Amino acid sequence: MMNAARYLDHAATSWPKPPEVPAAVSRWFTEVGVSAERGEGPGQQVAHAEVAAAREGIAGLCGVAADRVAFCSGATEGLNLALRALLRRGDRIVTTAFEHSSMARPLLALARDRECVVRIVAPGRDGGIATAELAAALAEAPTALLALNHASNVTGAVVDAAAGCALARAAGARTLLDASQTAGLLPLDVGADVVVASCHKALLSPPAVGFVVARSGLDLAPQKQGGTGSSRALDTHPIEWPRAFEAGTPNTPGLFGLAAALRWRRGVDAAGRLAAARARAQELATALNACPAVDVLAAPETDRLPLIAFRHAGYEPAEIGAIASMEGFTIRTGHHCAPWLHRHFGAEVSGVVRVSPGPDTPSETIAAFAALVAGL
Repeated sequence: MMNAARYLDHAATSWPKPPEVPAAVSRWFTEVGVSAERGEGPGQQVAHAEVAAAREGIAGLCGVAADRVAFCSGATEGLNLALRALLRRGDRIVTTAFEHSSMARPLLALARDRECVVRIVAPGRDGGIATAELAAALAEAPTALLALNHASNVTGAVVDAAAGCALARAAGARTLLDASQTAGLLPLDVGADVVVASCHKALLSPPAVGFVVARSGLDLAPQKQGGTGSSRALDTHPIEWPRAFEAGTPNTPGLFGLAAALRWRRGVDAAGRLAAARARAQELATALNACPAVDVLAAPETDRLPLIAFRHAGYEPAEIGAIASMEGFTIRTGHHCAPWLHRHFGAEVSGVVRVSPGPDTPSETIAAFAALVAGL
C-alpha cells in the first residue's frame, strides 16, 4: 500500500483523488450503468447530464463553447488524432525539446509518412524555451503548425504559450498545445487552435480520460470511425463536433469521475493549492542544491510547475528509486517519455529522478526525502 503523505509523483497521476471522484465512478457502476446518447431511459438521461457537466467544465477552462470539447482516452490518443487532422504532406512544423512521446512519436512518424519538416527548439541555459527562439524558428521558413508542450514534465519549466500562439498566428501557422501538465494548474485559454490534455493529473480525474478542444470554426476531420450513439442511420462518420472525434463507446465511468472532480475544484482555492505544491518543490530544490553529489536539472525559478528532476553522482536513478521505495516514498525515475529533453541533458542512458509533490504534501515529507538523498 502506498503512503499518501509520502506520495511524490503527482506529475504522473494525482493521488489520492478527492473522495467525490471514486464515489462518482462507483455511482455509475451501481446506479447508472449506461452511456449518454445510447437510448432515452432514465439512466441515459443521468449519463447525459454528467457528461454534459464534464464537457462544460473543460470548455470553461479553455474558453470555448461546450460543443468544441471532444473526449478521448488521454493525451496520447488526442495528440495522435489532432496531428493526423492538422498535418498535410510537406508541412513544416516547429516544436520544442520539451515534447512528451505522445507528441514526439506521432509527429515524427507523420513527418516521415507525409514528408514533413520538423524544427525542434532547444531549451536555453536556464532550461526554459525562450519566446525569441520560437519567433526565430517560425521566421526561418513558412510554417504550418506550432506544436507546443505547455510545460516540461521533466523540469517543470513553463512555456509562454500565449506569446507562442500569437507568434504562430502572425506567421500563418496553427497551434497545437499539449496541456497535460498544466490543465488544472494554469490558464488554458491562451489562443491555441487545438488544446489536448489528459485529465488524471491536476484535474484529478480517473485515468483514461482526456480531451481535444478545437477553436470555433476549426472542424477537424474525423480520424477514426465508429459508433457515436447517433439516432441517424449513417454509414459514414459524422463530421460535426464533437462527435467527429468521439467514435466508439465512451469511458462514461471516467467522465462521471471527471465531472465530480471539476465540481470539487470549484469549491477550493486552486491558486493556493498550486502555491503550496510549488513551495514544497522549492524546499526540495533548496535542500538538494546543498548536496555536492546532486545535480538539479535547470529550469527557470519563476512560474515553474511543482516538480524537481535531478541526478546523483554516485547512484543511478533506478537505485535511488528503489531506496526511496523502501522508505515508503513514491517517486518517478527513468526517462519520463521525454526523449528530446533527455538527449539535451545527456541523460539518454539512465534518465533522471523526478519528484513532484502535491498541495497536501507535508514539509516533513520533503525534509525526510532530502535527508535520505543527502545521506547516500
